[in-house]
Amino acid sequence: MTTDIPNLVAALRQTAERIGDDHGLRFYDTPELSTYRGYAELDRRARAIAERLQRAGHRPGETAVVALQPGLNWADAAYGVLYAGLALVPAPVAGYGATGTMGERIAGIARSAEATVMITEASVAEAIGGDLPGVEVAAYLFEDLVSEGNADGWIEPELTADSLAFLLFTSGSTGDPKGVIGTHGTFLATIWACGELFGMDEDSVLVGWSPLHHIMGLMLQVLNPATLGAQAVITATAQFQRRPVFWLQLISKHRGTVSVAGNFAFALVTQLATADQIEELDLSSLEVLFSGSEPVRSETVNAFLSRFATTGLNPASIAPVMGMTEAMLISAKFPGDELVLRRFDSARLEDGELVPADGEGSVEMVSCGRPSSRTSVVIVDPDTFEPVPDGTIGEIWVASDMVSPGYFRRPDATAETFGHELAGHDGAHMRTGDLAAILDGELYVTGRLKEMIIIRGRNIYPQDLEARAQRLHAAVGIGSSFELEGHPSAVGIVLELDPETAPPATDLADLANAVRDELGTAYSLPSVAVAFVDAGRLPRTATGKVRRRPTRVLIEEGSLDVLHSSGFRPVLATHTH
Repeated sequence: MTTDIPNLVAALRQTAERIGDDHGLRFYDTPELSTYRGYAELDRRARAIAERLQRAGHRPGETAVVALQPGLNWADAAYGVLYAGLALVPAPVAGYGATGTMGERIAGIARSAEATVMITEASVAEAIGGDLPGVEVAAYLFEDLVSEGNADGWIEPELTADSLAFLLFTSGSTGDPKGVIGTHGTFLATIWACGELFGMDEDSVLVGWSPLHHIMGLMLQVLNPATLGAQAVITATAQFQRRPVFWLQLISKHRGTVSVAGNFAFALVTQLATADQIEELDLSSLEVLFSGSEPVRSETVNAFLSRFATTGLNPASIAPVMGMTEAMLISAKFPGDELVLRRFDSARLEDGELVPADGEGSVEMVSCGRPSSRTSVVIVDPDTFEPVPDGTIGEIWVASDMVSPGYFRRPDATAETFGHELAGHDGAHMRTGDLAAILDGELYVTGRLKEMIIIRGRNIYPQDLEARAQRLHAAVGIGSSFELEGHPSAVGIVLELDPETAPPATDLADLANAVRDELGTAYSLPSVAVAFVDAGRLPRTATGKVRRRPTRVLIEEGSLDVLHSSGFRPVLATHTH
């Protein structure tokens, strides 16, 4: 496979011709039931869908919203849209249920994308009540496009690396969401970077459960293997949530070489896998196990490696990565590199410096590796826009052929984030909004610029508060912390509780006081508001990452159903039980 392919359509066409149906995508609807789509068959179905869209008069440059339930239809629809020369706009439907919320969500994305086409299926159309509220699109049922299309009548569109391929609306977008532009070139550049960073090629077997409407799932589980000719084994996010160990069982069964998950997933499977299940696992085939989409925590990595040590898992396979929708892959641990965990002085960390230290008063951090040869990463003072010395925390600025051209029809937002010049560095740079420092060539990500908690001039990272609270009781799970204004407390934290190990309701006040005392003492916080909710109640992204801003809004509005709360506004009292 050469890297001079002009677009994603040509990439799949070459794979289909070279490999046929010998390699392809396998999707598990249940642990026992799976469907397979070879690349020649994927190419044929894509041509059929595209021909039907072309025959209906749709032309390159238009945008098509795709709203489907999890499954291989996503791969068919995605390539069908691309084969027609249109841009794909993925819309989430899983988890919304048969309510107006799904229709409103899809309609908001369709409006922002100026979509002229919607591809859905009968179950989704029924759930949203037919038409999208306030949106005029030509709506097609996926099954009709496949059955009515003539693959042999397809006309290949003229596409270049700069042609629009995707508009990606992040899972947190609400109201007037921003669509990240993805071109054929930016996606292909990401695929080639995966080859350099992780050694991925035709012999790779990718295993995953990330949703296919999300960039990480679509890229790693469909576009990447289809371009390289690799095998892919996929299941739905809901399947992982019901049975986390199924993820590792698929790796074991199919001799997976590459997989990816967020920090929370490593923690969940470590907690829930039984001794008998672990005994049956063989993870020796894994070459790369990404940990991304949220901060990688050393205690999670260590616990995972310890729990699954008997499975043949190679500790060097753990590969922390740093990436985002606007810039794709920014940095990662390379194959063969050791996993780097270092301890730093926590007080100096609050002052914006990484100073190596051991013992009490130090904190352990995981390196997110280094950039590929296609990427330049510079740490910049977010106030002065000047590069900072090694070991100093600043904002990550990145220049790469993987970086998006900007936001669709949003020139102001595009100018704020993209195209920045930097003295002494070539190329246009993108502001990521993420904080990090580079030390000894390794990138250590510390948090988000907009989520930073600043107390008395000190920088406190919310993930550190959440991890500290989790250690206090076995029932305390994932958390969300944030700075408060106009409250009795300076900082708020909302924590999920495991119902099986949670203390009685009468003891939650004591647990809240323990959290408050621990965080107040450890981080010299003047006051801490604490709330507990049932597991699964916190707002999350499609990949399971907790959304701190929406959590704060819900708790302030009094619309989050809490088990116990103290220190927040009094309105919460009406929602406790």
